[in-house]
Amino acid sequence: MSFRLDTPYYQIPGSQPEATFGAIMEMLLKTRLKLHLETNRELYDEDVNTYLAGLLVSYIDPKYLKAISEVLSRYDIDVYQAVTKSEDRVQVYWIYKVNADDLLVSLGLFHRFWKQNQGELARMKRYYTCASEYQRRIYGKATAVGEIQTKLAGWSERYLEILASARSDYLHLIEQVKPEDLAAFCQRLEKLEQELPLKAKQDELLDAYLAWVKGSREPELRKRLFRLIDEMKQFDPNFQAEPLLSKIEKI
Repeated sequence: MSFRLDTPYYQIPGSQPEATFGAIMEMLLKTRLKLHLETNRELYDEDVNTYLAGLLVSYIDPKYLKAISEVLSRYDIDVYQAVTKSEDRVQVYWIYKVNADDLLVSLGLFHRFWKQNQGELARMKRYYTCASEYQRRIYGKATAVGEIQTKLAGWSERYLEILASARSDYLHLIEQVKPEDLAAFCQRLEKLEQELPLKAKQDELLDAYLAWVKGSREPELRKRLFRLIDEMKQFDPNFQAEPLLSKIEKI
């Protein structure tokens, strides 16, 4: 049984943003009480509560959603390419942060059985770890935000459980899904299913190439690289294999 909220969480035109933040914070705290995962019980994490509440408020803001959409991706290869193209540490931090945050929100609020998504969970932990590291590089020391992201990486299951419970007890997301939204979702899913084989092959090639770069010179790995390059050509006629082949030969 969930606790009743004392603070209204529907934003009223002209109301202060703090009203929404306060309602979400109350929702998180009461969810933690229900789950017996009280704040600071096993580690200091008042700061994580604030981070989570701020993150959920930001997802109400269309401007924020538009800003992060430019760097969000479901695939490691896209994130890898984005960070390798940037020489700005702040931009690299932003890419890792928003992708980690989006996975946290997606798994916690929109995947009822998030424990079955171990691959996505691993990605989220990895991105938060990278974001925390770039916080340290930017400022030359550990930061408060970096420490929060380290906690989110190390205690992911705890916070996902809190979000999942809040999802059903307070947000009632399933009840709010409209038929037209479901139809649009199905269309996106159909498109995604068409893209998945190519993205999976890109990730497989990237993993093999990174192993080669790190120093593995096994003949089987070299054969696998050339095989994957050939398969990529079949999946994507526009795939440029020559730059990658030249790098493999030079190493």
